[in-house]
Amino acid sequence: MGKLIKGLVTITAATAAVGGLCYVFKDQIKESKVYKDHNVDEKINKIKTSINENEKINKVKTSIKENETFNKVKNTIKEKMPKFSEKEEDYVDEGEIFFDDLDAAASDRDYVSLAGEESTEETSEASPSEA
Repeated sequence: MGKLIKGLVTITAATAAVGGLCYVFKDQIKESKVYKDHNVDEKINKIKTSINENEKINKVKTSIKENETFNKVKNTIKEKMPKFSEKEEDYVDEGEIFFDDLDAAASDRDYVSLAGEESTEETSEASPSEA
């Protein structure tokens, strides 16, 4: 077991040394004939663009999957919702009045009109000086 760990440490140290030398001499490596003959810059740019395109494609795929999941949930909710009848009686016309003035007069509640005028009964009760 000791030989395995010793070998891993040796390989790690050698890799770090090579990486350090490449970093120190990176300008001279870029100017070398071999670097220019093999079009390393173009290959690196192609790889970077393909990585970016793959990331964009993956983002689109995940958004499509999320939309599909959302649509599945929406459809199951629609299926489980109770069905409403589509008779004309069930719908309210726009001109239909919900609360009639006659209903207001028959109820026990006191209402004030929007204009701010109070009924005569309320004013006579509120101000005994007029009587």
